[in-house]
Amino acid sequence: MDKTLRIIGQVGAILLLGVFSIWVTSFFTNKFSNGKSSAEIVKETISEVIIKRPVCPSTTDEYNNLRKTGQTVIIAKDFNSYAANSEFVKTKIVTVETNGTGSQVACGYLFVRAHTNNGQLQQEWEHPYIKPGQFGGHMLTNNAITNNVVRGKTELLYNLANIKYHEKLNLQEIREADWVALLNVTNYIQFNIAFNTTNITGILDEISITYKCWNPETGKETNDCHLSAI
Repeated sequence: MDKTLRIIGQVGAILLLGVFSIWVTSFFTNKFSNGKSSAEIVKETISEVIIKRPVCPSTTDEYNNLRKTGQTVIIAKDFNSYAANSEFVKTKIVTVETNGTGSQVACGYLFVRAHTNNGQLQQEWEHPYIKPGQFGGHMLTNNAITNNVVRGKTELLYNLANIKYHEKLNLQEIREADWVALLNVTNYIQFNIAFNTTNITGILDEISITYKCWNPETGKETNDCHLSAI
């Protein structure tokens, strides 16, 4: 009889301990998760880890593949520009508009092709000047992903998230800007464009942005953001 009572007592203690454990777990889950289930908490934590803005690798292959998708906006084409007496004689102002339904620019590339009647750029003193808003200027050609001469014209390719420039020629401080973030701050960005050359035949054959879109809420790449030059 005593043995039976002892067994019953042990079973009761185990049951009470189990009920207490369940209560404690439930209490802290509700207190610190605002009523969310463990599965919901885990899902949110995973989402916070994996939702990061996509990047565009600094390679010509990635640029060429992305350009084939058609997501490119031409900012300047066949534009004659030069400077005299330390001032630009011809400049171009272009507004780039960003549209999209819940999507943003994820990453991209800036492409520049330019030449003079002497052919390729003399990069010691000839380079593009591109200034969107307050975050640009005299572009550093040694920061380009590629710096090639194709059929007598200089072609420069930059990663849009890592633009380096001098704000003014007499200021040697190198500044950096993420133009992807800039394009997502507002729907309209004004680009000031010129060619830093004293050669009056200076031509900016093309300045363009090729870009990829994404949805910040899902982390997925999309095709429903759009850049246009107006």
